[in-house]
Amino acid sequence: MDVARQAGVSASTASRVLNRSTVVSAHARARVLAAAAALGYTLVPRALPAARQNAVALLLPDILNPYFAEVVRGVQDEINGDEYLPILLDTVESSLRERQFLRMLSRQPVQGIIVLGSRILADADLGDLLRRLGLPMVFINRTLRLPNVANLKVDFEGATYRATRHLLDLHHHRIAFLPGPREYEVSLARRHGIERALSEAGLVLSGAYCLPSYPTTEGGFEAASALLALPAAERPSAIITYNDLMALGVLHAVRAQGLSVPDDLSVIGIDNIAMAEHANPPLTTIAQPKYQLGRLAMKTLRRMLSGQPPAGESYMLIESPLVVRASTGPAPVEGG
Repeated sequence: MDVARQAGVSASTASRVLNRSTVVSAHARARVLAAAAALGYTLVPRALPAARQNAVALLLPDILNPYFAEVVRGVQDEINGDEYLPILLDTVESSLRERQFLRMLSRQPVQGIIVLGSRILADADLGDLLRRLGLPMVFINRTLRLPNVANLKVDFEGATYRATRHLLDLHHHRIAFLPGPREYEVSLARRHGIERALSEAGLVLSGAYCLPSYPTTEGGFEAASALLALPAAERPSAIITYNDLMALGVLHAVRAQGLSVPDDLSVIGIDNIAMAEHANPPLTTIAQPKYQLGRLAMKTLRRMLSGQPPAGESYMLIESPLVVRASTGPAPVEGG
């Protein structure tokens, strides 16, 4: 072998270097590579496995939240066999981490990206990142009017409007909202629905009843504890939360205060995660079509990857029903 003779090494050593084996000393590797270059050989990059070439990235804010797990299951079930390899990237509710992942994906052999709940607030900043990527992308619950981007959104404003009407029909007038991070587009849509229903009833959403909080059980517990610490005549009689995890925290806070749901406080969550119907009491919630969203996102991305941008689906608004369970009931009688 010419390279082995030129480098003064065995044929097996030269072969290991040229095949990128790590079981070679740095000195021997340098001699073989120098010899190959002197003889005019060019090392061709090793071909990537087909699975990596057909990878689809899924960015999600919190892999521990059961909501996102159900969406991911829908994506995976929509993928046929070894058609695409889904790669999960958890941004841990961090816009900085999301930016880092998007920059990394610009250098990786992925075919497309599905983003569940982007945490980058500025549309202009996010748009710049996406234009540099130049990949087909599907965003779930975020609106971006950009080429190569499809948007699938739940109608949260309509959903929380119906949820608030449900509470008003039960004669609740002091209704609180735990919005999670208030800057999120989906949080603002939820709030608008609540405010619209209250306005029709001649009521307003009090700033004291709208506490920003982290979208976890701990965040729900802390925010609810602050509201329940108010005098009985001032505290809310019902709470709508940003998601079901926060609602579970609210149920815990109510029990910790020696109160009960729904006798002292009605609670409505959003998402209808699997554990919602097994809460104590079972949770009234807005049922996002999580699994269906995942399947629809992958169907949409597949059409975009085939060179057929989905006509009429660059923006799709999806309804979510209110599932009434035992965590909502009539408002407590004043002075009772």
